[in-house]
Amino acid sequence: MLVDTFKASLDPSVYRLYRRYLYSRYRATEELSQGEVVHEEAKKRLAKMSEKFRQNAAYFDPGAQLALTVHGVELKSPVGVAAGFDKNCDLLEPMSYIFGYLNPGSILLNPREGNPQNPKKDTVRLVVDDDREAIINTQGYPQKGLQYSLANLKKFSEGQKGHAKILLNFSGITDIYTEDAVLDACREIIHQTLPYVDFGFEENRTSPNTDFNKTIQTPEFTKKIIDLMNSHAPGKFKSSKIAPYGSLPPNEEERKSRLKLIKVFYENGGQAVTIGNTRPVETKGFAGKFARPQAGESGKPLFPYMLRMVEDIREAFPDLTIIACGGISSGHDAWQAYEKGATIIQMYTALTFQGFGLVREIHDTLKQRLGGYTLQGYLDKRDSGL
Repeated sequence: MLVDTFKASLDPSVYRLYRRYLYSRYRATEELSQGEVVHEEAKKRLAKMSEKFRQNAAYFDPGAQLALTVHGVELKSPVGVAAGFDKNCDLLEPMSYIFGYLNPGSILLNPREGNPQNPKKDTVRLVVDDDREAIINTQGYPQKGLQYSLANLKKFSEGQKGHAKILLNFSGITDIYTEDAVLDACREIIHQTLPYVDFGFEENRTSPNTDFNKTIQTPEFTKKIIDLMNSHAPGKFKSSKIAPYGSLPPNEEERKSRLKLIKVFYENGGQAVTIGNTRPVETKGFAGKFARPQAGESGKPLFPYMLRMVEDIREAFPDLTIIACGGISSGHDAWQAYEKGATIIQMYTALTFQGFGLVREIHDTLKQRLGGYTLQGYLDKRDSGL
């Protein structure tokens, strides 16, 4: 069964059949929606396939052409897996053979169940839209807490693993909704995980279904969070996750608000911005009864919103590293992100629809588009304006 599962994970057409089987096999429970149940089951199977991925690591190795250095950190591939896929650092080893870097989390200080739901009574916090290859969720940061994730990070650092680096995504959200509580939680997360983070940290205040996040998406709090990151993770790569536009074209107020947050983060020592991979949408009209009026939509529909934001950030801050995330579901999409100004990319939702063979397809397409260039050479030429 493991061999079949592994093979299915490499071929998008076979994976779609395998995915259909999982959805026919597993149903919603009283605690989890069907999409969450399937994701947890897929995680269990992936966790058992570390050796298979290790033996086949060459399949995902793009070679020297796509290797690059980001603020002194060498990455074997520009493709990473976005936060949310591996919330609790359970899958670090198998994924370390697939991606250039991993973005586990969001790590929280304390365990959190997330927003309530009762799928058996048709009240859900996550719906999968197969037709549009999208996921709509109001999960609200379910996570097992720092100590659970820390044990997994420590085990990963001491064990057999691939070449992927860790870009740790964290949130300071706790049951105490004050700025000081958020900062205290962030400080403790960084302090304890620092020995096991070899790339950097990505702060996250973007969840559209956690109300307190809206109150701390301000320039003033952005200054506080980057000051904290600078003082407690000196020398580490630092990124801020920024919510994508809610409309296209973006209204001027929204565009200026996003760029102002980025400006504060960048001018005070931040090196990168990660485009958030969920766009706020109203839950009314979607299949299933959501407990909250607003959700985050991820997947293929998000792509044009992400692309426009990459373009705007690149124009405003040409020296800033941009991590393109949101709706990338093919090598062609990835190349468009590079043409607009991306440095590295992340995926999540597309992997749940196509499997890990998508990573190989993106590698192959990027190499074809680069022609005789290396990715590093392309970026150097693009960024120099030649």
